[in-house]
Amino acid sequence: EGMEERVLVDDDSTIDVRPPLLQDPAYYDDFDTIDWLRDSTRDRKLRSKVDRQNASKHVRIMRKLSQAFYAVQAWIIVALIGLLTGLLAAAIDVGVDWFTDIRFGWCKANFWQSSQVCCREFADEEDGEQFCPKYQQWSQLFGVDAVSKGGYALNYFFYILISIIFASMAALFVKAFARWAAGSGIPETKTILGGFVIRGFASPNTLLVKCIGLIFSVSSGLNLGKEGPLVHVGVCCAELFSKLFSKYRLNEAKKRELFSAAAAAGVSVAFGAPIGGVLFSLEEVSYYFPHKTLWRSFFCAAVAAVTLMYMNPFHTGKLVIFQVQYTHTWVTIELIPFLLLAIIGGLIGSFFIKLNIKMCHYRKTSWLQKYPIQEVMFIAALTSLISYLNPYMRGNSGEIIGSLFDECDPGEKTLLCNPDYKVVLWLLMGGVMRFTLTIFTFGTKVPAGLFIPSLAIGASFGRALGIGMSMLQQAYPDSFLFYECNQASECFTPGVYALVGAAASLAGFTRMTVSLVVIIFELTGELSYILPIIIAVMVSKWVADAFGREGIYDMHILLNGYPFLENKREYRFTSTAYEVMGQEPIDFLPVEGNTISSLNSKLREEKRFTGYPVVNSDQSMQLVGFISRIELRQALDQFKEMGSSEDDTPCFFRQQDINEFSLRSQSTRVFGKKKLLQDMRPWMDETPVQVQPTTDTNLIFDMFKKLGLRYVLVVDRGELLGIITKKDILMHIDQTFDHFKYRVKPILTSSASTSDLSPFPSPRGAPRIQMRERNTDVREIEFDM
Repeated sequence: EGMEERVLVDDDSTIDVRPPLLQDPAYYDDFDTIDWLRDSTRDRKLRSKVDRQNASKHVRIMRKLSQAFYAVQAWIIVALIGLLTGLLAAAIDVGVDWFTDIRFGWCKANFWQSSQVCCREFADEEDGEQFCPKYQQWSQLFGVDAVSKGGYALNYFFYILISIIFASMAALFVKAFARWAAGSGIPETKTILGGFVIRGFASPNTLLVKCIGLIFSVSSGLNLGKEGPLVHVGVCCAELFSKLFSKYRLNEAKKRELFSAAAAAGVSVAFGAPIGGVLFSLEEVSYYFPHKTLWRSFFCAAVAAVTLMYMNPFHTGKLVIFQVQYTHTWVTIELIPFLLLAIIGGLIGSFFIKLNIKMCHYRKTSWLQKYPIQEVMFIAALTSLISYLNPYMRGNSGEIIGSLFDECDPGEKTLLCNPDYKVVLWLLMGGVMRFTLTIFTFGTKVPAGLFIPSLAIGASFGRALGIGMSMLQQAYPDSFLFYECNQASECFTPGVYALVGAAASLAGFTRMTVSLVVIIFELTGELSYILPIIIAVMVSKWVADAFGREGIYDMHILLNGYPFLENKREYRFTSTAYEVMGQEPIDFLPVEGNTISSLNSKLREEKRFTGYPVVNSDQSMQLVGFISRIELRQALDQFKEMGSSEDDTPCFFRQQDINEFSLRSQSTRVFGKKKLLQDMRPWMDETPVQVQPTTDTNLIFDMFKKLGLRYVLVVDRGELLGIITKKDILMHIDQTFDHFKYRVKPILTSSASTSDLSPFPSPRGAPRIQMRERNTDVREIEFDM
């Protein structure tokens, strides 16, 4: 049995060494970057292994079934992702709806019902206030009339108190159980889809805290939304179900295909827009989006939307609370106010990004970072103190946006449908206050999205402008400006202006374009408004780009120092590889003189790089290959499990050295004694990507961007000169083009290093020696001396 693993070598024996398919998963450290080429090779080898196993059965039906099951695994997982994302979105919607109403009162008949469900049979409204005997406000608990001054003050007090409690609960959950649950999660999702590894970001614990914290944070009345974080929820579901099959569990690159589909499902349930969700994943977050991922993302988004529709969390049959339809079309003169809204949206988005980044930088570098819960409580108190005074800031943000989008019915008596200058003033003040409060809120340590605040800001300004246009037309009905109205009493629809303003604002905040237009189309279901929305989105993006091309999520990636290489931007470099490569001394391994003891000592040294070039000698520096710390540690661990880890066991990286050692061992054979050696070639990349020192940086940038490389070795006629990593490319871009002064930490590439290196296996030529393989894919040769 021992001879199955250890092979005695005679002078004329031959050993065949072939590139192995390692059985253990490729392990990546926290804050490391995946190797797309290595994981792609691993997937192809796994598929070939499945085909070979099936072929040996000589049963065509079983072979076909096995291959079909291997192919259908992706569809099973994306269906489960869509199903769970839809269920969680429905639960979050119900929770937010009920907890938000708790700030105002409760349903006496059934306390678990929201005011909308409790008062469904009482549809009469007057001045925007709904009267329902089943629903009791807090002042009524103490026997005080709600319309009196005392009742108003008492309700005001409970509104502020409960808002602070809910906000502090969200911050406590995040701080105590899952720090990655804070924020929207979209910057981190975008970085992960670019090949970055963040351990714990998509764990089940983070998923649970994200859902619970999101309910509390949104219900507190803070200027944030749940739509963006639903993308994070979908990614957590993808991580959970990826463990079902080794095809995805052991392959980080394949797992990112599921993450792309999950991001589409998150936007699908957020806006009731499955097609918009797919386009959002393609346009905004995904780095690698092949055709098969497109179909799987659409299927996942559709399953999520159908699940949410079946759950019907709002009891209205709508997927989202602000889904609307319009009966009037637009006229040509309205293009002027639409363009004005687009310009305003672009300016608002650009100024918000600059101010919010400054605030977040101050938060992360000042005394505020020590008091995240107290900060959230203060912002919640200030927000509730201001919001209660404005009827267009007081309630659920989604319901407010829905009312701003709505088209007024004939005879409707609400304030928005019977407006005066006071309503316009309330809307303008509400937009300004939301803008200001959101600057301080986005970036706090609670689950928080930005879609809803940006929509609400734009909708407030848009509705105010729409009311102004309607008033102007009613005051001057015979003006040549309104010749297309044909004396109609309602030529303009203020809700359309709110919709266009919301789209322009969101475009200015995020720089979304095509996906945003499709999302708005799916919200309204009206093709007649596509043209003004397209114009508004395009102009808003152009205006915002004049002050900076990065959206809010890209800026937060820069702020946190994530190593994300934007694949949609083009740069014109004038430098060469020698100027870009890191100038720090290189850690390398010589091909000779290595033992298990020396390699273990190398791993225990300070981690400046995550890999080692293997060279002929420290004098010649002729490149032989490259081995990462991960692969080296994996090899030594497997040697230890085999019981062959003596400290003085020699380790070789070249076939020539193995042959020479074999000859020396045979010539000095001593009967009864055995000597072992370890062949390190299976863990070494013998054909790493190399460039000349004079290579144009534009070519190197394209190699990193299009091939997903993690490192490139700079070699001059075989002599190793240096290494270019993704970190070096990002730092060169930052120094050459757009220096970002608000970065709070250096560009991250690993948990203990600022480098970003890892090998990928490459096919080797025909070997001259033959060797039998161990089941653990460890090559070990035993010499009888």
